[in-house]
Amino acid sequence: MVSHGYVLPTRGIAMQSDSSMSLSSSTAALLTLASHAESLDFSSLWVGDSILTRYRLEPLTTLASIAALTKKVQIGTAIYLLHLRHPIHVAHATATLDQLSGGRFIFGVGVGTSHESTLNESMNLGVPFSERGNILNDSLDLIRNLWRGETVSSTGIYSFDDARLNVPPSREPPIYVATTKFDSKSGFPNSIQKRIEQHADGLMPQTDPSNYYSMISHARDIVEKSGRKSSIVATNYTDVVIAPSEKEAFAQARAYIGSYYPWNISDANLKKAGAFGPPEMVAEKIHSFIDSGVEHFIVRFPTLDQKNQLDLYSDLFNL
Repeated sequence: MVSHGYVLPTRGIAMQSDSSMSLSSSTAALLTLASHAESLDFSSLWVGDSILTRYRLEPLTTLASIAALTKKVQIGTAIYLLHLRHPIHVAHATATLDQLSGGRFIFGVGVGTSHESTLNESMNLGVPFSERGNILNDSLDLIRNLWRGETVSSTGIYSFDDARLNVPPSREPPIYVATTKFDSKSGFPNSIQKRIEQHADGLMPQTDPSNYYSMISHARDIVEKSGRKSSIVATNYTDVVIAPSEKEAFAQARAYIGSYYPWNISDANLKKAGAFGPPEMVAEKIHSFIDSGVEHFIVRFPTLDQKNQLDLYSDLFNL
């Protein structure tokens, strides 16, 4: 059974706000969108992350508010930049969030994009940029053990002795590994392969249908060979804009994404990993992803027209 999730525009509302008052109003509108998405039977709600490079609301506190407003929908990070935070703080915050949500939290992690702005962010936070993948993997090890109530020590970039978390999660939150890096011959880069092998309960790529089956199959093979029991939920982070024409959909997406990413995104690149245009074109592309093995869509609408997109998408797929 294919399900659909919605990425809340925690960056979009900041883009539209020029004062603390207007931001407060936009934040209230964001929470309304969360409730509306649940009423439309979207099965998950997601928020992204950035600390200094692309302004947006902090993800875990935002999800705590969403948890209080919703009843059954899963909530998750798509994605969380774990390498930029101390793992003890993150273990505590995520365990608390899982408790508050009644065991609905999904921990989606990744290292984000590689750009001068993210390099500067790492430098400002005292994290070696070239080591971000290894730091993420080490932090996941520590957090898993802290969630399980173990006493943990570390000699890595975050050094501590005999730490123990006395507030466990409601259950051990599933970890979804995000990546765009995959080669059909050589597979995933080493650090990502290790992350999948040791921690992935789901794969969260952003890719085209022709590449998807190979990615998810390879990830499942990695986990199976490791002996770790995990089903690997097959998700895909998918950009969608439903509009009267493909041209208009692309124009909305370029304007939205271009307002916070400092590089140009072509229509061709948007089209590879997304679905744009009239309803029939969007449906055809989404079904091509389903045929490639996608089980759960994490849908971002790169447009300011959020509520209408939610309604159109819900109607199109009979959510």
